[in-house]
Amino acid sequence: MTGPIDDYFHKLTGGPRTVGSVLAAAVRRAGPQLKSSLYRGHPAWHGRAWVFSIIGHSAHCNLQIAKGAALAGDYPERIEGTGKSLRHVKVHSDDDIDCELEAIIAAAIELDAVSGAKG
Repeated sequence: MTGPIDDYFHKLTGGPRTVGSVLAAAVRRAGPQLKSSLYRGHPAWHGRAWVFSIIGHSAHCNLQIAKGAALAGDYPERIEGTGKSLRHVKVHSDDDIDCELEAIIAAAIELDAVSGAKG
């Protein structure tokens, strides 16, 4: 089944094409209740509020985490950025989609479930 999200990844080249698709599958597995769409041209997932986006770059994909600042202290080696709320995890290869990243994804989904405002 293809749709706008799959089309987004298909348009990427090199490693980010595969990494993005595998990362999107990990988000879908962890949050089957999340709604997916293109948001500002990138794949995004929403629960009570916006939770994730995946943005393809030339050599990696960023998993944007809407409330990543709240999780950054628990995963200081993985969650990057200095935004007030938004943070990201750089994913260079399938090997980066490991148990720790799956825990980050699960924690972000849980955070949305308990604190997300409708939006």
